[in-house]
Amino acid sequence: MRTDIAIVGAGIAGATLAAELSPHARVVLLEAEDLPGVHATGRSAAFWSETYGGAAIQPLTTASGPTLAPWLQPLGSLHIGRAADRALADAFLAEFADSPVSLVEVDPAAHVPGLRADWTIGVLEPSCAYIDVAGLHADALALARAGGATLVTRAALRSGERRGDRWRLDTTAGIVDAAIVVDAAGAWADAVASACGVAPIGIRAYRRTLAQLRVDPPAPADLPHVIDLAGSFYFKPESGGRLWLLPHDETPTDP
Repeated sequence: MRTDIAIVGAGIAGATLAAELSPHARVVLLEAEDLPGVHATGRSAAFWSETYGGAAIQPLTTASGPTLAPWLQPLGSLHIGRAADRALADAFLAEFADSPVSLVEVDPAAHVPGLRADWTIGVLEPSCAYIDVAGLHADALALARAGGATLVTRAALRSGERRGDRWRLDTTAGIVDAAIVVDAAGAWADAVASACGVAPIGIRAYRRTLAQLRVDPPAPADLPHVIDLAGSFYFKPESGGRLWLLPHDETPTDP
């Protein structure tokens, strides 16, 4: 198979890139699994937060808002802390003071029923929203196909070799000849780079714990995403009045 651009990985990164490029070039989207989006994309916690990643990332996130709007639903994020976290709250507010992000100090108990009394600090980020990741991913794949891109599944990359001004990719679905290779393999990004003779940059895979909780009384539908200012946990409402709780653990693991 001969193409202009081969994208390795058909998750959210690869699919959206293929959607943008396919009207302008021949694109082949290579996916190792039977279906695209079964790893990080399929397990995304699925919220859009302008403060996530800090002030250096914020302009990019904010700029993505209009494009992502069809897949966003209001959620809001409440950053909470105890008295000892006052400095963290002040630093958080100062970090985004000159940005367009709206952050409002509130009484956290007014937003989280049953919150323990020692959680006295609250900073509300109203713009935080759910992302319909499955819808966004499916629409990106549809746009890529409409633009002429070819999706090849069960196409794990074995090796890539530069020959002159082109790449020869050996995959489990056959040989692909491409002018440009894009590494969109997520947790496997370094493995793909190494297979192509490119030095890896140290991308690591981490395992996190997620607990889905039934609570009585059920979590209210208007409960925001709630995150600890110290970064030790977050929880958010799910359908049926349940909660998703993540303790922010990060355990190094193989992809």
